Amino acid sequence: MTILEQIEQRSSALKVNELAEMLQVTPQHIYRMASSGLIPCFRIEGAIRLDPKEIANWLRSKQPQQFALDGCVRPERLALVGSHF
Repeated sequence: MTILEQIEQRSSALKVNELAEMLQVTPQHIYRMASSGLIPCFRIEGAIRLDPKEIANWLRSKQPQQFALDGCVRPERLALVGSHF
């Protein structure tokens, strides 16, 4: 199962630690991205939460386009590269 599939299957908001574990980055990295407005998030009484659908869309927008020989994008070949978003 891909990271995107894992995230999209979630029906409740993600916590910073959960997303950090999925993306294999530190929670501090997610907090920095959130405070800089680089990742979609919202706050509940100070706690940062992330909407799984928004995060999945955000991740898709960060993926490099990989094309087949005919120039068509093959979604099954799209993959996250690195932890620098």
